[in-house]
Amino acid sequence: MKQKQPVNLICVGNQTTMAKECWRLIKHAPASGAWNMEVDVSLMQSATQGGPPTLRFYAWQPAALSLGYNQKEAVVDKAACKAAGVDVVRRPTGGRAVLHANEVTYAIVLPAEHPIAQLGIVASYRELSRGFVTGFQRLGLPSELAQPERDSLANKKVTGITGAGAACFDAPSWYELAVGGRKVVGSAQVRRRGALLQHGSIPLTLDGLALYQLLAFNRNEAREAAARMFNAKAAGLCDVAGRQITAEQVMAALVEGISRELGVQFEQGDLSPQELASAMQCQEAQL
Repeated sequence: MKQKQPVNLICVGNQTTMAKECWRLIKHAPASGAWNMEVDVSLMQSATQGGPPTLRFYAWQPAALSLGYNQKEAVVDKAACKAAGVDVVRRPTGGRAVLHANEVTYAIVLPAEHPIAQLGIVASYRELSRGFVTGFQRLGLPSELAQPERDSLANKKVTGITGAGAACFDAPSWYELAVGGRKVVGSAQVRRRGALLQHGSIPLTLDGLALYQLLAFNRNEAREAAARMFNAKAAGLCDVAGRQITAEQVMAALVEGISRELGVQFEQGDLSPQELASAMQCQEAQL
């Protein structure tokens, strides 16, 4: 059944009436990697049927290593993941491996008729990133839109590094965010029948060695070298800030930044019964 689109809200400030678009805001408790991915897919499917624009925040329990949609499983050291109690899941989006542990994870879902969803992938990344830049400014972090580097770790041919280049944060993609030259947000995007799903990882702390210990390498020296290169290019928010930043602070800052830059009014909500049922059916199909 087609869901009803939200009605624009009217906000009054400084004697000026402004119409703001309404987005649903969902904050979910930590859950398994498989469930998190099924919920994101369910929200995207809902958007193809008239579901509302949605910003979702979530976390992972236990920690999980997520692979891009087309990434080969051979990059994963499955025995190491099992020993560490880390789940391995596949995202509906592309990109490379991400270790989801001490982080804020976000998902933005937009229906096909939304102006941002009608932009190309790079242009839509840029538009959504404006809200992230303003949000990080609220945290005292002067972020910048990253530019890809030709000499990223993924492009380096180093003998013995089977897993080098398998990690998402080793170099920024277009319009992802960096602070002090180090990538702090890793995002990926997919479209289905015009609807947009963009989700991403915002680490609070980031340990390259913890990630690379879960990837397949021929030599331990190569693993450690790759981790050092990774740590030089990426960081968590607490790492670059030099102070404690909580998940709640990050979520509040991003809500404010997106609201200000994109003209959005957020309403707290949750999955609809149809979205919940869709996610549960998909999960059961995988069991």
